[in-house]
Parts: sequence; C-alpha cells; structure tokens
Amino acid sequence: MLFRKIAFAISFLLHPLLVPTYVLLALPSAAELPAAWQWTLTGLVVTLTVLLPVIFTWIFRLLGMVSSWYLVSREERVYPVLAVSVCYYMTYFFLRGVHVSALFSYYMLGAALLSVLSLAAGLFMKVSLHMVAAGSAVGLFLGLALHFGLDLKPWILVSLLLAGFTGSARLALEAHRPAEIYTGFAMGVAVTAGLMFLL
Repeated sequence: MLFRKIAFAISFLLHPLLVPTYVLLALPSAAELPAAWQWTLTGLVVTLTVLLPVIFTWIFRLLGMVSSWYLVSREERVYPVLAVSVCYYMTYFFLRGVHVSALFSYYMLGAALLSVLSLAAGLFMKVSLHMVAAGSAVGLFLGLALHFGLDLKPWILVSLLLAGFTGSARLALEAHRPAEIYTGFAMGVAVTAGLMFLL
C-alpha cells in the first residue's frame, strides 16, 4: 500500500502537464531573466500548459466525453490530448518571438508534435504520456549536448533518473505495460533530440 502511494505521488509530481514548467525552470536562459520577467514567463507557461488543459478536461468530463481525470482508455484520451496539443502550440506561438525563451518555445513545438504522435500511436497501444514527457526532457538536454557540444551531463543524468522513477511508478500502478513505457520514452527522446539538431 505504501509503495503504491509513493508511486502515485511520483506520477502526480511528474505529471506530463508539469514537465514543461520544470523544463522552463531548468533552462539557464530563464534563470538569467530579471525576477519580474521570470514570474511573468512562468505564469504564462503554467496557464497555457497546466491550467487550460485541466479546464478543457473538466469541460470534457461535464459533457460526458471522458469518465475520469485518469483517462484510462485510449478512446477517452483523444479530446484531452488534442486540447493539450493546441495549448502547447499556443505556448510556442506566443513565445517564439521572445529571444530569451526561443529554445523553450522550440521545445514546446516538439511537445505539441509529440501530443499528436501520441494519439497516432494510440491506435496501436496506450502509450505512456508520462514517459513521452519524461523522454522529451531527456531528449532536450541530450540533443543540446550532442548538437552544440555543451556539458549537460548533470541535467541528462537527473532527467534520466526522474524518467526511471516515472516509468517505475507507472508500472507499479499497473497503468501501462512495459512496451507502452518504453515506446513513450523513445518517442519523447527521439523527437525532441531531433528537433534540437534543427536549431
């Protein structure tokens, strides 16, 4: 019982909707901003990538389009994930002209693409959205390190460790099969790392 509670806590703290905010706070470009700009940028990102998707999912529940917040079945994921992809693209669109957040906006473009790809993969399996998000963080730092020759080993290791915790938690909760965990992670890493090479 305690193990399941820990797994649930990890799944909540490393929820896919929270990962973009964590990535933003981890990027050096955001840390260099004045405090007022940091709060503004973070607030905008939280609104677009967390609050709006939650509101949309709540509306879908009211309309009977989804039965729970957990989106247990593949069919129930369609509308919430589409809403997330739109919100992520909005984040990219609003931030693409802001120089200090150019890298993050590009990351959000990849996140929007991954949301759509997750729906496509959903035709065959219930790919883990948690692991797609975790893989995107790993792919971001790995892609930057390989493409620009940056020493990002600490960030790569931390993101890998958190991805491992996330995958273990999802398996412990029996939310996914191993193949769905590995596929989600591979998608996140491959797509995001690949986009970094287009910078």
